[in-house]
Amino acid sequence: DLSMNDERTPLVPSGQSIQDEPGRRVSRAAAAQRSKTDMYNVLLLSVGFMVLFSSYNTLQNYVTSLLPGNLGNQSLAVLYVTVCIFVFTGPTVVAHLGEKWTMVLGAACYCVYIASLIHVVPGVVLAAAVVIGFGAAVLWIAMGSFITLCSAPGEYGKNSGIFWGIFQMSNVCGNLVAYFVFAHVGKAALFTAFSAVAVAGVLALCFLRPVRNNGGEDMTAAAHSSERRSITAEIKAVVCVLLSPQLLALAYMFIFSGMELAFWTGEFPQLLDPESIGIVLCFAGIGEVVGGTGMGRLGDRLGSSITIVLGGLIYAAGLACACILKVFSCLRVSVYLSLSLSHGAVLCPAQDSSPEPHLAKASYLAYIAAFCFGVGDSTFNTQCYAIIPRLFDEATALKSFTVFQLYQNIGSAIGFYYAIPLPMHGDDGSLGQVWVQCFLLSAGTLLFVYVDRYKTRKLEPSPEDLEE
Repeated sequence: DLSMNDERTPLVPSGQSIQDEPGRRVSRAAAAQRSKTDMYNVLLLSVGFMVLFSSYNTLQNYVTSLLPGNLGNQSLAVLYVTVCIFVFTGPTVVAHLGEKWTMVLGAACYCVYIASLIHVVPGVVLAAAVVIGFGAAVLWIAMGSFITLCSAPGEYGKNSGIFWGIFQMSNVCGNLVAYFVFAHVGKAALFTAFSAVAVAGVLALCFLRPVRNNGGEDMTAAAHSSERRSITAEIKAVVCVLLSPQLLALAYMFIFSGMELAFWTGEFPQLLDPESIGIVLCFAGIGEVVGGTGMGRLGDRLGSSITIVLGGLIYAAGLACACILKVFSCLRVSVYLSLSLSHGAVLCPAQDSSPEPHLAKASYLAYIAAFCFGVGDSTFNTQCYAIIPRLFDEATALKSFTVFQLYQNIGSAIGFYYAIPLPMHGDDGSLGQVWVQCFLLSAGTLLFVYVDRYKTRKLEPSPEDLEE
């Protein structure tokens, strides 16, 4: 028999019924209605996240450049450290509130952080970073569980890809708006508008429908009715899952997926002209959409191993482009310093004087790098979300999403923190961050392929099971 995670609606010939529970026969019409509800939920969830993160993702791309001193890096690092602390409370919150209302609560915490940037007070910004850290911890755990409940066997990659593709339109829409209005409005007005958009995203999540099984029972409540344990007991259960061989092997890829996000949203924009950040990172959003919709389906058809290797190669190409940008920047500074010394005066290099072609105050290489980062990021995330339900049953999968969020946010916290003493931008910048990422990407990819090839082959249902 299939596990609860696989007790979804199989395709059946017209006129036949399917077995949902012992002694209960369910019509094909009921199965079709459930499928429609699941797709409605996946699409609405995707749109809600797209609206919310059109505000937050765009803001995150700017805070390292716009906030005074290192406050941007510090607030983001505090955010991700807080996620690592509160992530253990995620399963308990989901068990008590259900996936839907947990996501509403988590999304509301994002609004608090965005609103704190309207008038910057360092203490308030850092306190709001703690609030959003809690919100992010429970939001993404609930999202992973909700997508799993809405997915039939063999559709985890497809539905994760649909979600990621629509969700990552936020990077396109938000950065386009920021690019065109940045020069015409002040920071306070921009962050006020972002706050209003974030609230709209929270409201959209309120209209998600309950996920019901073929017998009409609410799976989001029933799935966790027996799991309402104390936070201490929940932490112990999560730690047991964390120490499982599969997740220890996947830890490198989980950590890398957080570190690479910190790099291209925090460090990479500082290699660009501030006025070009929005338009360049639009291409990262386009890459996220292409990667989310394409790589998710590719993972279901060809397997996660091939897909993760392809995504890693594309991301590595983006790192190569970023390195070339850094080299050109250093050469440009060296040339102008030499000219200044030879002429006995200080000359100011023009923004568009580097040897590579430019568009909107940014090198073509910057657009290529951003697109590659987007495709790579979406590939890593969709395949990580897709592999967990194939490794664990539903109850364990929820805790596995918690471990994924823990590792991923550890990676993001490290990424934002070590960017302060080890910057890539600036005259004293180095390629240290690139070498660290190359190591984690290589190790993470190899171990991910091992787990996918070794474990999912054992857990694939037989044809006899599928016929049932």
